[in-house]
Amino acid sequence: MSEEIKVEPVIEKKKIKNNNLYIGADFGTMTLQAARSDSDDIKIMRNVFLELKSDEISISDLSDISYVENDNNLYIVGEDAFRLANIFGKEVSRPMEKGLISNKEINAIDVLTIMIRDLLGDIKDKDVYVSYSIPAESIDEGRSVTYHEKVFGRILSAFGVNFRPINEAMAIIYSECADEKYSGVALSFGAGMCNCAVGYKGIETFKFSTARSGDWIDKNVAESLNIVKNRVTTIKEKHLNLHDGFQKEPNKKIRRVLESLTYFYENLVDYTIKKIINEFHENVDTEIDEKIPIVISGGTSLPEGFLELFKNTINKYELPFEISEIRRAKNPLTAVAQGLLIKTVSDFSTQTKK
Repeated sequence: MSEEIKVEPVIEKKKIKNNNLYIGADFGTMTLQAARSDSDDIKIMRNVFLELKSDEISISDLSDISYVENDNNLYIVGEDAFRLANIFGKEVSRPMEKGLISNKEINAIDVLTIMIRDLLGDIKDKDVYVSYSIPAESIDEGRSVTYHEKVFGRILSAFGVNFRPINEAMAIIYSECADEKYSGVALSFGAGMCNCAVGYKGIETFKFSTARSGDWIDKNVAESLNIVKNRVTTIKEKHLNLHDGFQKEPNKKIRRVLESLTYFYENLVDYTIKKIINEFHENVDTEIDEKIPIVISGGTSLPEGFLELFKNTINKYELPFEISEIRRAKNPLTAVAQGLLIKTVSDFSTQTKK
């Protein structure tokens, strides 16, 4: 089961002069998303699964539910996993962590395969072109992106589509920086990692990722206060306001969590800005002679006051480039999928399959 949200169209369908289908597929730690050239809706699936023993539920009860059966176990995926987890009193699992395919879940690839099948939807008898998101190599986490990239490519190949990977943060530049001739700094604060890319006139100048983002915040707050991570996440989503601060919260227990969340958010922003400056000095040889925007996206950037925190923090540093403005993406949760679709149509819509 998936959710579909309507967004402002990012491509002009009438300019596509063929019957091909183009898809931008954002494979994130929290959600899988697909933006299609034949629809203004973006399909969103929770990137989770629930493991059940085959004797805990009858397959006949799963007629409208996507699942994988393996070794007498059933693996329910997406929104249905959350619903059944509540019924059975169990925790859901993720096939990805820290932005990459999990190395702890042996059934991660089987689960992702069935979710991607559902995400792609009806592609029968169509020439399909898919651009899918991958993170940049992490500068503070040991795992390489190579395995992650190749496995997703193998899954897409099995469905008979044409595919290619695109950096997640560059996709934001494609969706958000057309007025600046695709020049800018894009930051995607996701659940598993923060991705950064610098583009100049459509050319990727450099990219990197860090392992500090939403899950990192929740984990460290939970450990600091000796509470469960899910409790932190719930309070963050319901109560966190980085603009108003935590001292106005009347509930002492919640206020304690909000205080810790505030400190780790401040650390995340400061850490990310320092890394941008360092990577810029190390990777850019030529001077960018015009002001460029910083565009912020991703679910971790959604709390009220995040943009103000980022602006106040970056003003403390001398930057190796001039900023025209710091702004939030028009659609922070779907900017990557939309940018992937824009790039796919731009690059492939004039091609015909041989």
